[in-house]
Amino acid sequence: MRIFSRWLFLCRVYVIGALVVAGIFSPLVYAAIPWLVLIAYLYLEFRGGESGPKVPLYTFLALSLPMFFQPLVGTWASPAFSLPLIPLLDHGLRQYALTCNLSLARAGRHPTRLCFLLSLSLLVVAMVSAALMSWGLLVSCGILISYLVAVISIVLRRLPKTPVGAEIISYRVVAGDHTRAAVRLLNRSGLAGQLSLISPYSWFHIKPTRLVLHRPSLEVEAFFAPPLAGPATVTVQANFLDPWGLIGVNFELETVGLFVIPRARYAEWLARRYLEISRPGVQEAMSAAAPTSQRPTRKGTEFYGLRSYQPGDSARVIDWKHTLKLHQVVVKEFLDTSVEGALLLVNLSVTDEEERDKLAYSLMMSGLTLARENIPSALAAYNDQEMVASTRLLDPRQALLQVLTLSQDIRLLPEPLRYLEVPDVSRLRGNIHRLRRSAETAAVRLAELLQLEYDALNRGAWANPVTATLAAALAAVRGRVNIVILSGRNHDAEALAFSQHGLAERGYHMLNVELGRTGQKPTTK
Repeated sequence: MRIFSRWLFLCRVYVIGALVVAGIFSPLVYAAIPWLVLIAYLYLEFRGGESGPKVPLYTFLALSLPMFFQPLVGTWASPAFSLPLIPLLDHGLRQYALTCNLSLARAGRHPTRLCFLLSLSLLVVAMVSAALMSWGLLVSCGILISYLVAVISIVLRRLPKTPVGAEIISYRVVAGDHTRAAVRLLNRSGLAGQLSLISPYSWFHIKPTRLVLHRPSLEVEAFFAPPLAGPATVTVQANFLDPWGLIGVNFELETVGLFVIPRARYAEWLARRYLEISRPGVQEAMSAAAPTSQRPTRKGTEFYGLRSYQPGDSARVIDWKHTLKLHQVVVKEFLDTSVEGALLLVNLSVTDEEERDKLAYSLMMSGLTLARENIPSALAAYNDQEMVASTRLLDPRQALLQVLTLSQDIRLLPEPLRYLEVPDVSRLRGNIHRLRRSAETAAVRLAELLQLEYDALNRGAWANPVTATLAAALAAVRGRVNIVILSGRNHDAEALAFSQHGLAERGYHMLNVELGRTGQKPTTK
């Protein structure tokens, strides 16, 4: 490396000296040209930055120096002045190749834009010099063409159709789990070229995406969270560029092997494992909640958070400090510590296999978590046609067994067309209340239109199975429970939004479990 650096330094000194000599001994008419070329060379050589302009500069110098010295040394000896420019041109091509953009437009081996422009330029110069019978320029152009042909020949001989391979290691991964793996890349060409890797999958990422293969093997990191329908072998789009940036190869590179385990199967294994190693509790299944006299009637004592004021809120829960600070009425929310159990509200209708797997996983993991915490649970399940199940509060183990049974009843339905977002029922009620208090005719008319929307939501909610299922489950429980909602928000989106608004007004605490299909973020009320 030091020898090559010294040789480049000597070549640069040679260019400066040759241009100075040419400027001194050239005829007075052409004396300014070598000096202008020298100024341009010094500026581009020592300013740093991009190396792109240096390639045409070195090419121009290799063709112009013989022309400058032809009156001094003769036609056939002048092309020798272009030989010291070959190392500089070689170095310039290598440096430019590190910064040029890699293209994946064409498959297989193909010349790059740089190769095409450089070859075309030299051929045009050779044809013009032959037409003008400028034999010195023609020989100098032939030297550069010979160098270019030699480099391309070396690259084509050593560059296979798949210049880079990978040691494929198979991984057993639960669908959706984030995994990190090291992928060893093997350079089959022996050329210290550049490699660009682009993943066609949104769940599979490689870092770094661009690297120089200066060793026979290198490692990159792969990050992936495969879906249920993930491929058995992950293939990425790869582009290999030779060290001079003249020939590129586009190919497909197999990186890692995957054995994707469905989330539902993994959750079912955990649940059955828990049932095997845990002893049945001595407490019998609860048939009803505790007597009313044993339950406090207050809304809660544990501070939960802040929210905007809504019509019907008591003035005692207004947070005056934050109201003055935010310039809007803000009320405090409290968590009811008298809640006795959990109610799992499950929509058993999904739109694809991926969502089926996510729903079954979330359902079984929720039941398993409640069982581990020894929290009695009730189940309320429905699909797009009817109520499927509604139970009273069950012993955690019994509830987990019921969950395993319900996970087998998940059914597919066509994804419903949706043109509007799910309405915010609380905001809709608040807007109707405020507009009705206005004396403006337009506000009253608008309130009537919003009331039509609210009535339509009400009718749709009562026609949906979720309303009847929820009412039956709450009647069977007869007590305060946390409501855990597991739904893909397909046929029941508006009905759930309407029911959640009513439950929130009644003081129920709800948790929406995200399944990856909803248009809104999971919320807690």
